[in-house]
Amino acid sequence: MLPQESIRNEINIPVKMRDGTVLYADIYRPDTKNKCPAIVTRFAYDKSILIAENPGYMNPQRFARAGYVVVVQDVRGRGGAEGESFLWSHEAEDGYDTIEWTAIQPWCDGNVGMYGLSYSGYTQWLTAATQPPHLKVICPVQSSPSARDYMTFNSGSVFGLQGHVSWHLGMCMQSFIRSKLPPTQAKALLESLYYAIDNIRDECSFLPLKDILVDRLAGQLGFKPSVADFITNMEDDDYWVQLNSIAPFEKITVPVFQSCGWYDQYNLAAAVSDSFNGMREGGGSDLARKNQKLLLGPWIHGSALLSNVGALDLGIASAGASIDLTGMHIRWFDYWLKGIANGIMDEPPIRIFVMGDNVWRNEKEWPLARTKYTKYYFHSDGKANSRFGNGVLSPKISANEETDVYLYDPRNPVPYKWGGSGISPTFVVQDQEEVEKRADVLVYTSEPLKNDLEVTGPIEAKLWASSSAVDTDFTTKLVDVYPNGKAYNLVEGIVRARHRQSVAKPKLIEPGKIYEYSIKLKPTSNVFKTGHRIRVQISSSNFPKWDRNLNTGHPIGQDAEIMVAMQTIYHDKQYPSHIVLPVIPR
Repeated sequence: MLPQESIRNEINIPVKMRDGTVLYADIYRPDTKNKCPAIVTRFAYDKSILIAENPGYMNPQRFARAGYVVVVQDVRGRGGAEGESFLWSHEAEDGYDTIEWTAIQPWCDGNVGMYGLSYSGYTQWLTAATQPPHLKVICPVQSSPSARDYMTFNSGSVFGLQGHVSWHLGMCMQSFIRSKLPPTQAKALLESLYYAIDNIRDECSFLPLKDILVDRLAGQLGFKPSVADFITNMEDDDYWVQLNSIAPFEKITVPVFQSCGWYDQYNLAAAVSDSFNGMREGGGSDLARKNQKLLLGPWIHGSALLSNVGALDLGIASAGASIDLTGMHIRWFDYWLKGIANGIMDEPPIRIFVMGDNVWRNEKEWPLARTKYTKYYFHSDGKANSRFGNGVLSPKISANEETDVYLYDPRNPVPYKWGGSGISPTFVVQDQEEVEKRADVLVYTSEPLKNDLEVTGPIEAKLWASSSAVDTDFTTKLVDVYPNGKAYNLVEGIVRARHRQSVAKPKLIEPGKIYEYSIKLKPTSNVFKTGHRIRVQISSSNFPKWDRNLNTGHPIGQDAEIMVAMQTIYHDKQYPSHIVLPVIPR
């Protein structure tokens, strides 16, 4: 590593795009006359904060000390960059132009890679899909090649409401700081921004969603697309294609190192594991298909990759949950950009953190080949409402049992607790006591385990249910219950009835008719320890993490009409509702 004083820093270097728009980059490079490989990150939040906040992973100086020229660029319309601030729309061609500009600079040897998390991860996918000749490798963190199906909607249809409202508010605040509005207009706009930030839960409750305050603020500040744009176009495939929101695997021809956290709020643990397999099977070159890496830890979105995930600290084992991701990426770049034989590609392609045991473990494939998919069935005498009910979870198949019934009232949805505050919420591990007191939450709990039980992989619930409404939602949450009674969330999922078969071709349900629903939960890796119990919660909302279904069957987000729905969950021989756990033999 080079000492700090051996790094040269150039600020706001203009980079002209093909349409004449000028973006600006900060450049960090070793103080040497020799040409070096370069790595690029394209940033949506004003590149100056990378040094001002000095985050552990995104700090470009450490990469520069490792012998790389680092190009940190504001994307179009953000920070000091020219152009319209329009999410995703220009990232593919702008990424291509930036990579090729970087490759011909006098300090670059022609080998270029990309790094960055969240939006900076997504810009990598879009750039790679354009196949710039000098791009050799990417390493997106907490991101996905499909912004619609994971980053915006759960399973492509249920809107990640609170995450996007807070994200849009953050983007609006940054736009306001850069704006040059008249004093009176600026004062009124700033007051509205602070009001929305201080009252995010109320903002998420506003109806109709298409008229939410953050959209009016974004309109005044010129930020697109809006929350309403997402919601009102969720079923329109053409909209998402023209928005440039998908990077097809077959167009990605470079090696990819992906990483994410089990507790990422945008369902990105599913995204990275799916895209890892998607690239292995359908990548655009033999090089790409054979050179994929996957890292999954117990982190939240945008975290500093620490071991604390809310109510639990998973760093108690000697291995710890914290990890030097920058160091791992430097090894990745050393191999692919410098040609250093450091053995990284001889190592197993997957590394996961197994919670409960709190250890890191290497694997060869995902899901694990040794997985024993085990069904745990729901049982009750018709009174599984709340944890005080008689709901039971068991590998024994359901018999002729009474159905469980609850009322879903969108005016009083099941709350999703989060950590943090303001425009920086975090979806973390929380004790489920408050949620499990509710009569509109069905709770099915196993007997205390006699031996450790490892659950590693994707999880799916099969639910047979009817509703008094023509459209509604069903949710499933997997919970680890400790011997002291504390119940900690692991993963959750949701299905919208009208989209049970297709997002693009919605179909309302018939009130009272029994339908089978498949609910895909995020993947996880957790050991339910001896004496712990496995618990499943079933309900119809998880608010404001996901938008509420108002049960009317009307277009989502268009009006304020609300209906209460009576939900019936079946668990008998004909309709054996259950959850499928990927059990790993021990």
